[in-house]
Amino acid sequence: MTRIQDKPRQSAVASSSASASSAGQTRSSAQTPARAPAAATADWRALLGDRTPTPVQAGAIPALLSGRDVITTARTGSGKTLAFLIPAAARGIGMGAVRGMRPEVLVITPTRELAVQIRDVARELGLTAGRITGGITPGQTRSEATGKGLISGTPGRLKDLIGRNELSLAGLRYVVLDEADELLSLGFLRDVGDILRAAQQQSSNSGHLQVAMASATFPAEIRAVAERFMLNPERIDIAPARSDDAAANAADVLGGATGATHLLVNTTRDQVLDLAADRAREALREPGGCVVIFSRTKSLVKRRAEKLNELLPGEIVSPLEGNMDQKKRERTMALLREGKSRILIATDIAGRGIDLPEVRLVIHMDISSTAEDHVHRSGRTARAGRPGTNLVLLIPEQRALWQNVRRKLPGALHPPLTREESQIDKDIQEKQGQGRGQQGPGGRQGQPRAQGQAQPARSQGGGQNAGGGTRGAQGDRPRQGSQGRGDSPAGTGAGRVGPQRPRGRGGRR
Repeated sequence: MTRIQDKPRQSAVASSSASASSAGQTRSSAQTPARAPAAATADWRALLGDRTPTPVQAGAIPALLSGRDVITTARTGSGKTLAFLIPAAARGIGMGAVRGMRPEVLVITPTRELAVQIRDVARELGLTAGRITGGITPGQTRSEATGKGLISGTPGRLKDLIGRNELSLAGLRYVVLDEADELLSLGFLRDVGDILRAAQQQSSNSGHLQVAMASATFPAEIRAVAERFMLNPERIDIAPARSDDAAANAADVLGGATGATHLLVNTTRDQVLDLAADRAREALREPGGCVVIFSRTKSLVKRRAEKLNELLPGEIVSPLEGNMDQKKRERTMALLREGKSRILIATDIAGRGIDLPEVRLVIHMDISSTAEDHVHRSGRTARAGRPGTNLVLLIPEQRALWQNVRRKLPGALHPPLTREESQIDKDIQEKQGQGRGQQGPGGRQGQPRAQGQAQPARSQGGGQNAGGGTRGAQGDRPRQGSQGRGDSPAGTGAGRVGPQRPRGRGGRR
């Protein structure tokens, strides 16, 4: 069972929420959770084999076996997937075949890749599991999900099939929201709420419909909304020790790859690709392992993958972005997991939930838009007690954005300070967060242009449909109101890269 994680060095803080707000509570307090048989409680450790339970597993599994609703926040790589799947397997929920598409366990995820990964882990535990996501035909969906006791899926497709009465929730006993901060953000809140309400209405279970939520980050305002769908949820927070600065924002639990080495290198737009290639080559000098490189746009991922393949002969550089069809995406992940490809370059679609073997190095070629995104990117390495490195490649145009992200990160994720990163020339900062329709100094929205430089042509490869939306991988929701963006001829490109207004998570690249 390769995805079971070793115990990370973390401090555990477990707390129980006494009650949800009576105004927003959708469950009756008269409902009482059904407890699992004593044998199930005693035997759940056997499902871990000879591994020691991680802190999140030791806290969440007994609570879920007792029938409680649970909100878990923990760093990436801490074993959350098994923490919410083992209670189902230990109680025999989702283990047998069912009639039609009528699951007993429903796991809602923000991305197709995570839905596939959860399905595979569930099968390793003996559950009958299928997935419902975009990127596959209706016939493939029926074949995947029919007769399965557990279904993992993305919100858009799940809601669509529920609305067409193809997916029945009448037999549902247990619901999991994985990466709950992402799911309950503005872009997914309505769909997730509709699914949970349908589950409560349709479920023939006369007792309590159990809900679990798991995430690496869980902002306070999102947590308040989440608790409307839960009955007296038990809070289990597994977080690294906080600095005094972070303690001031204790309402937000921000985990991360605290076991990694965090570095920052100041570079330029023209040198960033060569530097990324050099660092990747060095990290992969020994056999095995892989490198994950993050870029902020789909077009940058495509172009950089081509360049890196030229700079790194003998290595296969695999791109991953939202416009790829499902077969290509699954083939990409298979190449990485089999070790045939050792370099992944991706948008933030790869930042959450994707489990790759021994990621030795994460390279941030573009600064993430938020501290939360940086945390999730960073969590791809130093998993299961292994060593790893996070490397920020900082160009002058993104220094202001980096300052904003850095100040919100936990102290354990801060790379050593450098003199250059604080030297911010406001005239060359890439514009963003200006609102739709406004333009930067280069005459294009969010794209500065050097003096005398011709304006780049508008990209035709961004996947926009006629309505201005881009159907992405995360939750299979269209991105609304996106503007066409050109690409800089240099290695980094341009676009919206700094603090932005809250956005629909279906628009995540």
